[in-house]
Amino acid sequence: MDLGDPRAEVAGGALENHEETEQPSSYRDNDQLIIPETDERPVHVEPDLVEQAGELAARGEMSAALTMLRSLVSRDPANSRARAAMASLLERRGDVEGALAELGRALDSHPDDITLLVARATLLASRARYDQAEVDLRRAAKVNDRSAEVQVQLGMLFSKRARWREAIEPLLAAVAADPSRADAQYYLGEAYNHIDDLPQALVAYEAAATLQPANMRALKGIGIVLDRLGRPAEAAAAYRRARDSQKK
Repeated sequence: MDLGDPRAEVAGGALENHEETEQPSSYRDNDQLIIPETDERPVHVEPDLVEQAGELAARGEMSAALTMLRSLVSRDPANSRARAAMASLLERRGDVEGALAELGRALDSHPDDITLLVARATLLASRARYDQAEVDLRRAAKVNDRSAEVQVQLGMLFSKRARWREAIEPLLAAVAADPSRADAQYYLGEAYNHIDDLPQALVAYEAAATLQPANMRALKGIGIVLDRLGRPAEAAAAYRRARDSQKK
């Protein structure tokens, strides 16, 4: 090549520029296309059929919701979330035995699921099947004794059975796990009141009323305890607050 030829200078400059220019990050040697690590690919997300069934139920389309859930568990029998949703809908329709059956099937696949155990225990307790409910709640407590929900339900169960002294321990555990649980404080007040520990009952009722100012039962409990303590004027004020809470 003639070095004096201006075309050679252009060619040489082009070659130099080519060597100095970095190749795009998508390419490597031999011009092989490599997809960069930052390349985003579309992700296909399956529709949440349990959520869709819940939306149908919220619109009053209960049969359609149940059909969707039954189809889902027929394809995936171990889907405990779908079975729990079915149980809830069946209970709303008055089919308690059907609801219990679905929760039982869900627990067969997930025996230590606290949510399922509490759901079945709550349903059993609402039908006065207290012994069976207690079995489920004690099992749940073994899985996680720091669960405020489990301890509240256990304390409420003992209260329904008038086992007031037994109710205190799980309710105290519930308050320790979650101080914002007004229901735990209320039932704690009930338990203390029934064993005549009036100062502690008053503390618990007042805590419940502080957490839920419109909690009529807690306000009424304050009035009852103040009456029992011989403080009628304060009791009357508590009763007025209880009445006023229902007007809001």
